[in-house]
Amino acid sequence: MNKKPGLLFIVSLMAIIILAASFHMDFGGNAPIHLQNGINPDSVLYVCPIAKDGAWAQFASALHGVGRYVSFFFAFMVLILMFSWGWALYQNLLKDKFSADAYKNPWNLTKTVFWMAVACFILFKTPDYFRQVEVRGHGSNWTLCENTSTGARAVNPRAVTFYEK
Repeated sequence: MNKKPGLLFIVSLMAIIILAASFHMDFGGNAPIHLQNGINPDSVLYVCPIAKDGAWAQFASALHGVGRYVSFFFAFMVLILMFSWGWALYQNLLKDKFSADAYKNPWNLTKTVFWMAVACFILFKTPDYFRQVEVRGHGSNWTLCENTSTGARAVNPRAVTFYEK
């Protein structure tokens, strides 16, 4: 029995959106790339230019302006967490017996801060950030994709290296 159906719905929706964006899923479907005769389809990788004009990329770049404030907020929350855990421990040490009630608020705050940090991390990075590759001779503005993705190009796998961030 779930006590928080709204939270479960939001987490499920975020997971679906992230997976759909990560795999460039769309409802239209493009025609696959036709390779030249003699090229084995299993011996190529498909790369696409990183979309700078997509809704996800624009949203993530708009959030970068508030990145310092979000970092400050999380640093402040970590200090509050350390204080609340220390206070709960101190209260138990004063009573010389263990009381689980003293740890309920710090634990709830810890869970909240953790999931807020995960959500912020996901929102600040685009799915392309984690799939970004460098194509030798063409720079690092590429991402791995499928042969049906918009703008896909077939390249030699030896020319592709993962982009070191």
